[in-house]
Amino acid sequence: MSAESAHDHEPHSHADHAHDHAGRVHVHAAPDTLGGKLLAGVAINFVIFLAQIVGGLLSNSLGLLSDAAHNLSDVASLLLSYGANRLGKQPPSPAHTFGFRRMEVMVAFVNASALIAVAAWVAYEGVARLLRPAQGGGATVMLVAGLGMLANTAAALLLKGHEDLNARSAFLHLVADAVTSLGVVLGGFLVWALRFNAADALVSIGISIWMIKEAWGIVRASAHILAEGAPEGLDFWEIAEAIEAEDGVWGVHALHVWAISSGEFALSAHLEVDDERLSDVTAVVRQVKEMLKERFAVGHPTLEVECASGGCAGGLCAEAVQRGATAGERAFA
Repeated sequence: MSAESAHDHEPHSHADHAHDHAGRVHVHAAPDTLGGKLLAGVAINFVIFLAQIVGGLLSNSLGLLSDAAHNLSDVASLLLSYGANRLGKQPPSPAHTFGFRRMEVMVAFVNASALIAVAAWVAYEGVARLLRPAQGGGATVMLVAGLGMLANTAAALLLKGHEDLNARSAFLHLVADAVTSLGVVLGGFLVWALRFNAADALVSIGISIWMIKEAWGIVRASAHILAEGAPEGLDFWEIAEAIEAEDGVWGVHALHVWAISSGEFALSAHLEVDDERLSDVTAVVRQVKEMLKERFAVGHPTLEVECASGGCAGGLCAEAVQRGATAGERAFA
């Protein structure tokens, strides 16, 4: 039979809906709620930034000034996250058939990369301060940094529970700020109580290392999605075996699995089926799609059916056959 393309996905908005992940209903946090929380975080961090600039200059504290720079980066990152959140609510169109859902991944990559850059700068300045120690005002540092820690903790709690990479990157920025402020408080105490002036720089270096470690996880995850990698947690061969185990399916090849966003997975594949009536083949396609949704949370499957005895109906998989590719190579040709 000729190749038939089966795809049950009509363009629709993903702004606020639920997925059935492996039998569990998973409801995304409401984007409108997230947008308001991000704007609240922007306002909080800008006020903290101004207070820490003044306090850092008055106390000659590198830790406080570096924390202020981090808070300014938070303002920019939260604004980017808010923009991605707004764009993500736009419905699909002929030009953007999945809408702008991947924007959250792009912003998460930028935000986490910026956090690594800020952390590297803080570490560099910390080393420079160790080589040229300067006395800082411990009491002022503790007061301003303590207020910043409380404010950042409150802003971070607003974003707790939102699971997409965009919200996670914004949350990490705020948590990193809260931890940085805590470190500055500790450094300020050591300067004030023990006259240990190197504490400010040492705390800044230690916190920058922690920031890089945490941000790298988001950079890696977002880069994996942008590179069209298979969703983390899904096993390619397990999916292939599950498809082939369905009644009526003799084989599968040209299998591709990728993530549209951090919570939406797509799949395309060629199914090898018996030479049957179209209505019978449609039933096979339907059961495969239901299995993919229930077991692997794949909400956007596109399946092309081919006669099991007729060979591939063209495309890259046909070229793979012609050049003598192995069955394993044809699986994702």
